[in-house]
This record gives sequence, C-alpha cells and structure tokens, in this order.
Amino acid sequence: MYNSIQDTLIIGKKVIYLPTCHSTNDIAAEIVHAGLFDEGTIVITDNQVKGRGQRGTEWVANPGQNLTFSVILTPGFLPVGDQFLLSQAVALGIRAYAARYVSDSKVKWPNDVQVNGKKVCGVLIENSIQGSRISSSVIGIGVNVNQTVFSNGYATSIGKETGRQFVLGEEFHKLLRRLDAFYADLKSKTLHERIRADYLTNLYGYGHPVRFKHKNRVLEGTVSHVTQQGRLVMQLLSEGGTLEVGLKEIEWLRD
Repeated sequence: MYNSIQDTLIIGKKVIYLPTCHSTNDIAAEIVHAGLFDEGTIVITDNQVKGRGQRGTEWVANPGQNLTFSVILTPGFLPVGDQFLLSQAVALGIRAYAARYVSDSKVKWPNDVQVNGKKVCGVLIENSIQGSRISSSVIGIGVNVNQTVFSNGYATSIGKETGRQFVLGEEFHKLLRRLDAFYADLKSKTLHERIRADYLTNLYGYGHPVRFKHKNRVLEGTVSHVTQQGRLVMQLLSEGGTLEVGLKEIEWLRD
C-alpha cells in the first residue's frame, strides 16, 4: 500500500510498512540504534496503538484512515543550536501539503499544523546529539486525512474540511515530496533565513491577536518572532511589553 518513492532526493526511498505497531517513533529509534538504515527511511503503519505526541500526550488516530509514520534523518550539518530549524522545515513541508487542499493552513507553534483553525497534524521530533551536532533525528508525523469523527472538538482532517475521501498511498507520496523539498532547502545553509521567515509568516498568531494562558493568567497578544532556539516571543496587547516562552509554558486558548 505504501510504496517507496524514487523522485525525491532523500526522503522515502525506503519504506518499512507495518500493519500495526505500538509507535513508529520507537520502531524507527530501534532501527537507528542498530545502525541498519539509510537516511530518509520511513516507518509507517495503519494502526499505531501507542502513538506519542508533544508534552507526553498520546496521539490517537483511527486505524486505516490517516497517515502515521516516522522519518529517519541524519542532519549532521545542523549545529545543536540550530536544531529548531529542522522543526520549522518539517512543519512548513506539512503545511504546504495541507495548503493544496485548504487555503487556511497555518503552523501552530512549535510544529503542529492546523487548517480552518483546527488541528490536522502533530509532529514529534526526537534528536540524538553527538558533540555539537545532531547525529540522527526521528520525526514522528500524524496527519488526519480521512477520519471524520473526533473526540476532541479541536481536531479535524483534510477529508472532513474538503468533503472528500483520499487514497492514502497517493497522499503519502505527495506529502513526502513536500517534506523532501523543504529538507533539501534546510541542507542549503543559504536558505536558513528564508525558512525562518516563511515559518514566521505562516505561524498562527503572527499579524493577528490570539488568546493564551500563561501562569494561570489569560493574555492576548500577537506573535512577534521566534528565537533561533525556538522560543516564542509574544507582543502583549492587554498590558504592553513582550513575553518570551518555551515549550510547555503557555496554553493556547481557542477562539
């Protein structure tokens, strides 16, 4: 069902398909530990029973209706201090894929993707560091494609937003091509500032006010910028000034 793809530079030339597994990230990490992989190898499943999301959450997806997979990369060209660039490039690739079908597609810091204001994709990146470089990255991606019923009212799918049913194998290849293109840009150091600029332009809250909770206080602001290390800087509207936060320090509030 999920075949390898030959018209990319790196990502997707080897695909490992498992009908069911506990976590594609865990399987990919085992492959990396054994040293038995080529860069760009994909581990994909129809039924992930213990998928993991950001902040220790669980990623739940109906079997056979969505894309749940992990990509193995070796971005040794990236210094540890620039590792958030990988997160930005991956998020932009997924957003570009989603934008083929839904014009209102945004990245929600740090690397979720949403369409029409609802979450359509989650990303979990687990880096292994060696010295001052990233020796390997396992990037877990879950994209809601055909699922239409969600227990979380904030979640949606490409199919639900467009009223269409998609062939998962075809969408898998379309998404890999986008990811491969953005990874190629990442490998070109001359394009790093463009990646940062594109990320900011497509970021939820950039140029329009959003509400969020910080230390039990509800605040309103706009995204000012994102630091090189991936910390978010908000321009506060209610009381002036700026607020710089890291992962787990704020909770987005629904409009």
